[in-house]
This record gives sequence, structure tokens and C-alpha cells, in this order.
Amino acid sequence: MKISLVSADPAGLNVDALAIPVVTGQKLGAAALDLDAAMGGVLSEMVVNAEFRARIHEVLPIPAQGKIAPRRVILYGLGALHDLDGQRLRSAHHELVRASRTWGYKRLAILRTEPLGTDTLKAVVEGCVLGTFERRSRQTGAEPERREIDEVLIAGFGAGREREVIAAQENGEATNRAREWQNAPPNELTPDALAQEATRIAQRHNLEIEVLGPKELKSGGYNLLLGVGEGSAKPPRLIRLRHHGNHQLETHDGPILALIGKGITFDTGGISLKNPEHMSQMKGDMAGAAAVLSAIEVIASRKLPLDVIAVIAAAENMPGPAAQRPGDVLVSADGKTVEIVNTDAEGRLVLADALTHALRNGATHLIDLATLTGAATVAIGHAASAAVSNDDEFWSVVDRASREAGDRVWRLPIYADYRILLRSQIADLRNSEYGEAGTIMGGMFIAEFAGGKPWAHIDIAASSWNTNTELTTVLRGPSGAGTRLCIELAELMTPRPTDSWPPPVSERTRAAGR
Repeated sequence: MKISLVSADPAGLNVDALAIPVVTGQKLGAAALDLDAAMGGVLSEMVVNAEFRARIHEVLPIPAQGKIAPRRVILYGLGALHDLDGQRLRSAHHELVRASRTWGYKRLAILRTEPLGTDTLKAVVEGCVLGTFERRSRQTGAEPERREIDEVLIAGFGAGREREVIAAQENGEATNRAREWQNAPPNELTPDALAQEATRIAQRHNLEIEVLGPKELKSGGYNLLLGVGEGSAKPPRLIRLRHHGNHQLETHDGPILALIGKGITFDTGGISLKNPEHMSQMKGDMAGAAAVLSAIEVIASRKLPLDVIAVIAAAENMPGPAAQRPGDVLVSADGKTVEIVNTDAEGRLVLADALTHALRNGATHLIDLATLTGAATVAIGHAASAAVSNDDEFWSVVDRASREAGDRVWRLPIYADYRILLRSQIADLRNSEYGEAGTIMGGMFIAEFAGGKPWAHIDIAASSWNTNTELTTVLRGPSGAGTRLCIELAELMTPRPTDSWPPPVSERTRAAGR
């Protein structure tokens, strides 16, 4: 789909439909009044009479009857202004494009009018690209439900912003790529298939790549990842991609950002077997890996002058004859001993070894993304990702990245009181059965392996896939949560001439007890 900026009179555009955003409880924006007048006032009449209420995801086509060049005018809702944020703005344009595809429109124009400011261009473009996503069907002879749009014209955002449009398209396409990987059948997207996907990315962008199989994992002491993968006939992989962005700088002492993804390509729970009712959804337990892989491809394609490492811990968690057992004690790659209390708490185990691998390769700042805890659905639901962090300075950058990306995260506290819950009577740590604060405790377990470096953990267990049919204002199915956040984080951390990373310790506020 081609997306272009235009400065021509919207009434004269040769398109199938011209879309106008409307906010609940407000009149048409000033930029739409001439169009309304040309159509005899029908647009404002429908808004004033509440025939169109402008609810989020509400999309209404109106025949233009030859009064203007576009065949249709579409009113689409943004919801209430006080509820409008980056995520809802992208979601509104996602639904606009999906509806337009359903009606078979090939050329669509979007008019910027109040309350959309010119600073919303990125959100509008990303939302439109997200609306092109369709889960790839394996049905033979199936006809697509929606047709493709050839071109979207965007009016009212000014000229000379083509680079912003291209970057926003890349962000949207990266998110869709992560969504498709989430949706891939687990017999197709195995740990080795993830490694092959990473290899293709490395070849496209000349990235350093390392893939560790069972022999190398054993040699490196990555016993937590090995333990999770032992029950499967498909061996685990520890995948590392590196973009050497600091080669473009005069000095090589800038930050090294590690993006770390949980890549459990299918999760039965292992010996601690899950309820079979919804187990088919566990093909999406590699959503963190999907986000990280998709993000580093964009980072590499832009040749950002920042060193970025992507580490993927890939495995299947199966109850095979060699599967680890509740009660086992394993030695992690960094030397800590871990009692396995519940084999279904496997994500924190593979991430612990993945963090150690990132640190061994020089990472100075770490962020991990994982479908980690069912408790995240209880704590925060599908509308946002839960997060914890050990460093306020780093968290402020992550938080800004989430807002820039329209990729919501909400930070939960790490209280010192909870540390006692991690204790085991026979090992340094236990991996589960803490009794309370499940999402926080999962993050605190991972924090034990961050080596004191600035770190953030994003729990996308609920945000990566909306299964709640009643939560209609959050997009259904796979979301690609965290993909754009990682891209924006790398952009924000890219050193500028006046930057100093990391800031002196005296200027950093540690948040371990926050």
C-alpha cells in the first residue's frame, strides 16, 4: 500500500473515499466545513443529530452523489477527546482501513482536521498500515474477506515530511510482521525456524549473528534454557543478532542496548501441564521474540548509530520423557542455583540465561519482552503491558518510547518486601509459587540476572493478544505489542553530540525499593 502526502483540495481528489475524523461530542473540524457545505450540510447534520456518534472504531460511509470528486465521504470516530492517546489513535485508523478494504475501496484519502494536530502524522500512518494486516490462512481455496487498498492519500499535514511517512510505514510493517509470526502454527515456527528467520534478517542487513544449539548451550552453562527445552524433540536455540551502530561514531563508548525476547514457540506447561481448553493459543508464547526480531530489522535498516543486540531464547516447553521436573535444581549461566517449583513458569528461566548472554556480549542497558504471567491479565488486562524496572533514569526513556510508539506500558513497583518470596530452602531462587504479586515477582526473578545494569521488563502476556470478545475497543487477535516500543527506544537512545551514556551513577536514581 502506497501512502502519500498531498496538499491538493480534498474535494477534488480522485479517490473512492475521503475520510474525516470526528470526536465524540464535538462538531466537525474547521477543515471539513467546506466539504460539508459542498455536500449540502449532510455531514454536520449526521453529527449534530447523533446519527453518527463518533465512537472509537465507528466508521460510516456516505455517498457523495457527485457533489465532490470522491465517490464517498467516510466519517470515522476517535471516541472522546479525553480518552484519545497514541494507541487509540492508531486503533481508529486500523479500523478505518479495515472497513475500507471490506468495501473494496482501492484509493482512500484522509483529511486532517481538528482535533488531530500535525504531530499525529506518525500515528495516522502506522494505524493505516496496521489495518492492512490479515492472518495468513492455510485454508485451500479460501477467498480473502477483504481486498487490498492500493493507495492512501493524507491531506493537511504539510509538505516535506516524506521521511516521516516512510519511517512510520516501516514501524507499522514491523508490527504486522510480528503479528504474523505470533499467529504462525507451532509446527511451522519452531525454535530452529526462529533461528532461520534471524539468519535471513542478518543476511539482509549484514548483521553479526550467533546461534547456540544444545552443545554450545551446555558448554556455556545455559542450563535454565536447556532445562526448559529438554522435554521437546525440537532442541532449543539461543539466538543473538548484533547491529554495530557505534562504528559510525568517533568513540565506541556509547550505550549498548540489548533487546531480549522470550521465544517459547509452544508452551504446554511441561510436567506442570496447562489446562487443555485454550492451549492452542500457546503458539503465541514467542510474542516477545517476534517483537525483538522485527524491531532489530528496522533498527538495522536505518543504520542507527547505536550498538543494539537482540537476544532470543527459543524453546518448546513440552512434557516429554526427558522433561525437567518440579523439584529439580539447576545452575544458571551466571552461577545462581534455581529450584524448579513449577515447569510452567519457564519464561523467566529462559530469559535469565538470555540476560546473562547479553551481558557477556557487553550490553549496558537491557529490556526484555515476554508473555510471562497470566497475572498480567488480572493486574492490567489486554489494553496495556505491565512493566517493572530497576532504574528510574532508564525507565523514563522506556516510558517516553512507549508514548511515542502508541504502545502502552504501565510500571508496577518493585518492593524490597517481596524479595523474601523469591527464596528457596534448597537453592538461591525458586521460579514460582510466590503467593501474591505474580507479575511483579516474575519480573523480580529476572532482575536477579540483570547484573546491576539498567533494566526493564515488559510483560506482554495480555497485551500481545486480545482474547476478550467484550473488550471491543482493543484490537482482537495478535497485536505485535512491544515492536514499536523497541524501535522508538533505540531511536531515543541513539547518542547525539551532547549526550553522555550512561549518565554518572550519582545522577541515576536506582529504583530497587520503589
